[in-house]
Amino acid sequence: MNDTTATSTDVRAEILKPLRERRSERHFAQRPLEPHVVASLVEALRWAPSSNNRQPWRLILVQGAEPSAKFVDALSEGNKKWAHLAPLKIVLLGNPEEQPDRDGQNRWLLDCGLALENLLIQGCAMGLTTHAMQGWNEEKVLAHFNVPKPFRVAALVGVGYRGRIEDLPEEVAAKDRAPRTRRAPGEIAFTDTFGNAYSG
Repeated sequence: MNDTTATSTDVRAEILKPLRERRSERHFAQRPLEPHVVASLVEALRWAPSSNNRQPWRLILVQGAEPSAKFVDALSEGNKKWAHLAPLKIVLLGNPEEQPDRDGQNRWLLDCGLALENLLIQGCAMGLTTHAMQGWNEEKVLAHFNVPKPFRVAALVGVGYRGRIEDLPEEVAAKDRAPRTRRAPGEIAFTDTFGNAYSG
């Protein structure tokens, strides 16, 4: 797998393999996920950290034909080109009342983000394609799945066994073929004060 991430000394820091290899790919094999696979994803998310252990997240596991069509209807046009192929579609919800805002910031989103990352890393470790999306219409999602107030949509996710890039529309396949890149450590990490680049 291509990865152009580099450190200032050109030596790769040691991190867990799923963290290094996880990609937001878009190709899925057309076979359902076994119940124990779905259970493992839910369990990984369930053990995520949250402030004061409030766990403000909820999941809707979408697998039936009619609910899947509703899921796809709420997607952006770009995501509709591939996400309909995911055997498992997930709606990740958050409850702002269970994790109230602080200093004007939506802290429930941080908790849901931590939980989502658990799911993504678990999926990668299991050899699955797990792709989180931000292109969706929240009003449609809430209406289609009868979500009560005050829940908000944090993310939508497509999950399945890895398929073939060749089966995707070319414009989508090109995204999955693109090299995986990250900013250099010195661009994102600073020592002691903002702007003083971390040197490794």
